[in-house]
Amino acid sequence: MSTQGKNSRMGAVVREINGQLVLDDPDAMAVINTVNKLNCQATLEMNADRVKHFQNRLTERGLTADQAVIVVIKVDDIHGGPLAEILMPGYDWQSIRDKGEVPFARGIAERNGIEEALDTFDKEAAAKLHGMKDTAVVVVDYGVAEIFAA
Repeated sequence: MSTQGKNSRMGAVVREINGQLVLDDPDAMAVINTVNKLNCQATLEMNADRVKHFQNRLTERGLTADQAVIVVIKVDDIHGGPLAEILMPGYDWQSIRDKGEVPFARGIAERNGIEEALDTFDKEAAAKLHGMKDTAVVVVDYGVAEIFAA
């Protein structure tokens, strides 16, 4: 049995890595993850006008919930940055930062591609999106992704 398997059943474990004591606590990580997913609600609310705009664009373009999702991605997020670069390659995010604003990639994306991306860093959000039949809003912020109905 691997050490990792033993640690996850034992709960919190203190280990030494490169001379530093490190607390490995899966329960604390689960709590932090849950709080971060709840914080994504605030990101959604902050972008409500853009979400409404993209809901209208989906309708205008005749796109269905199984074809496309609305994304709200914080570019400076550990997972959001790479995803934003894939969706909007070469965009000048620094110009937004230079104005004192926080850059977000907002728009419409292919559902399949977003599902694949979520599978790489947030399996819980990926499963939620896979199971959603309505038009989804995918928020990436706080190191996690969360899925909301549009």
